[in-house]
Amino acid sequence: MNMNEELKQKAMALEIYNQQLQMIQSEISSIRVLKSEIMKSIETIENIKVEDETLIPIGPGVFVKAKVVDDKALIGVKSDIYVEKSFNEVVEDLKKSVEDLDKAEKEGMKKAEELAKAIATLKKELQAEIQKAQQAQENKQQKQN
Repeated sequence: MNMNEELKQKAMALEIYNQQLQMIQSEISSIRVLKSEIMKSIETIENIKVEDETLIPIGPGVFVKAKVVDDKALIGVKSDIYVEKSFNEVVEDLKKSVEDLDKAEKEGMKKAEELAKAIATLKKELQAEIQKAQQAQENKQQKQN
């Protein structure tokens, strides 16, 4: 394989690594948003009292007044499958979800770090090879003159 082919391959690998890093960073961002939403849900459930009046969102900017009749809520367990649980059980389930998301976030951050290191190493190699190729070109031109 000649130097140009090596440079092209490394440049392509660098582009792929950068795309992967962006995807991982996007996933981490999504995880953080989801964790924030879950934490808000936990806080809300912990502060709801039976017989309290509350507003329930039914669409963008639309709320309905409702009265809490017991300490139960429906929680999604699978796509379109919900189970009725006590507020305490719901909070426990949500806290477990936050723990799982914390683990996923840490794994994603670890992968992002590893990828960032690989990108830095590849950039250095690429720059060194480009300089070497430029120097070889200059030497070739000097010999011709």
